[in-house]
Amino acid sequence: MKVLLVDDDPLFLELSKTFLEVFHNIISDTVNSAMEALQSLEKNSYDVVVSDYDMPFMDGITLLKTIRDKRINIPFILFTGVDREELMHQAIENGASSFIEKIGDPRTQYSELSERIWQVVSSGTGC
Repeated sequence: MKVLLVDDDPLFLELSKTFLEVFHNIISDTVNSAMEALQSLEKNSYDVVVSDYDMPFMDGITLLKTIRDKRINIPFILFTGVDREELMHQAIENGASSFIEKIGDPRTQYSELSERIWQVVSSGTGC
């Protein structure tokens, strides 16, 4: 299992990588922008993309649309601190496999993220 984590907050990326690898045995690469994510997807193979929504230059929904436009069939989880029902619907309409809010206790949120990663990969719900 290999995950591509996309977030413009380097501290959050490091925390995410640590929790997923140490506590959930999920290997991950990290990138700081949607553009870096697209470059990484062209060069490497991943089982799922986990992306923040609120990033400069290209947000998570635009990244998702770009991935789908490029016919990259990979599960995509929007993992965001933005709490808007409209955003969740927009993510699902554009081919996201899941939507998780960054709220509450980190152990709990990363357990939920880990569970969703395994679910979307094992069910093959890429797009």
